Order: sequence, then structure tokens, then C-alpha cells
Amino acid sequence: MRKRTTALLALSALVSASLLTGCTYESGPKSFALTNYGATDSTPAQTESATEWLQTALEKGKTDPNAQKYWYKGHVINYIMARTTTSMFNGAVRNPDGYNVDARIARQDYQYYRIGDKNYVRVKDAWMTARETPLEFDVLKGFDDWLPFLDQAVQLNDDKVYGTVCVPFQLKITGAEWLEKSNSPLFESLKKQLGDRPDLDYILKESTIKTTFWIGKDDRLLHQYETWIILPMPEGGTMDQQIFFQMFKYNDSGIEIKDPEEVEKYLLY
Repeated sequence: MRKRTTALLALSALVSASLLTGCTYESGPKSFALTNYGATDSTPAQTESATEWLQTALEKGKTDPNAQKYWYKGHVINYIMARTTTSMFNGAVRNPDGYNVDARIARQDYQYYRIGDKNYVRVKDAWMTARETPLEFDVLKGFDDWLPFLDQAVQLNDDKVYGTVCVPFQLKITGAEWLEKSNSPLFESLKKQLGDRPDLDYILKESTIKTTFWIGKDDRLLHQYETWIILPMPEGGTMDQQIFFQMFKYNDSGIEIKDPEEVEKYLLY
């Protein structure tokens, strides 16, 4: 899924939501869970440049002929009060032609399909033309926004993702740091509010963002990433979000995107 609608947009959305309520929420997880493959605080300090590794992975994702097809899956989980809301994504990419993805958002199943300049969405059994600007399910979109922060990243012990040995890099920053250094236009409205909103300033300073990238040790492609965002509520507790995606089977011969005619014959409009 497009990262600007997850990791970056998440901070803006979560901050806005926390300021709109006067309720005291039960807090979600008070501390970060360990990464999925067991990295701990005792792992070694960074010995490679996280910035160079991520830049290489993003460039190869655009130009390497063996990286233009891949499967991906992931989820976005929000923890508010005792409630947990999960959105699931599972799809395939074939650049430059397009993608398809099965998604479950707010207990509703969707399927998105793009090939060339044609964009369609299926809700239940009905296929429709995407009339508004479609969501971009570009898995590698938006990662450039992390580059200004990666001089603070540490290298963790090697791990495997679907059998591929990866070098993980982990970064921890506050929401205030993220907002200050990020060049994303998604944060412009928040930046304009800072001077007149001490409550917003407090939330950003006390929030924590932890991001981990798993980059293939040999192929230097991005295979997995995870972001945790924890925001304090104005009257106690926290709002938490986990974003987790995996990219696997690069250049898999089994990846096929339907011809437009296979979808268009089922279009309602």
C-alpha cells in the first residue's frame, strides 16, 4: 500500500484524533514489541550506512529488471481503548504495467486493480471504475521521506524474511523530530498549528515512532518494514498504530495481472 497513506499520514491522523476527544482512553501497549525476528537492544550499533542501504534498495526497486515483479502482504493495526482495528492487504505488483491487491478495511472487503491508466475497484461482487483519484498501491512509495533521519539508525543482527538473509536497520524518533525534518506536504497543516497549540506540541514531543527496515544482504532489495507509532492522549493513555509489510518472491514467474478485458466485462459503470 502507498506509504504516504500509512506511516506519514498516520501521525497526522492520530494526532488529529487525539485532539478531538476529551475522553480518557485505556492505553494500548506502553512499550514497543520486539521486532518479529527477535532483535533486542543488545544488538550491535550501526556498522553500515542505513541511508546508503535504503537509497540502494529504492533505486534497485525502480531500475533492477529482477525487482519489477513481486508479491506483498501487510496490515495496519490501530489500538484505541480496548478496541483493535485491523486493515489487511495482499497483492502483487508488475511494473510498469500495474498491480492488484485484495484489501479488508473496516470489515469490508475490497479489490483494487490497475493496468496502465485504467483503475477499477470491486466491492462485494460489483466492479466499478475508480472515478476519483485512485489510491496508489505502490509499496515503495514514500520511503524517501525517511532518508533525513537514517543517520540516527542502528544496524540489528541479520534476520531472514521468507528465507532471504536481510540486514535490519532500526530508527527511533519523536513525532516532533519527524515533523521538523520531514519534507512531506502531508505535515504542512500540522506545522502551521504548532505555534498556537501547546497541546499539539506536547503530543508530538511525547510521541514515539520506531521504524525497522529489512534489506536483503545480497540483493539489496527491501523485503520487510515495520513502523510503530505511539501517541499520548490529552487526558491519559495512548493511541497506538502498527504498520507492517513484507515484499517477497521478487521476479516470480507466477505473477500475472489480468488483461483489462477480464475486468471490464464485469463493470457496472
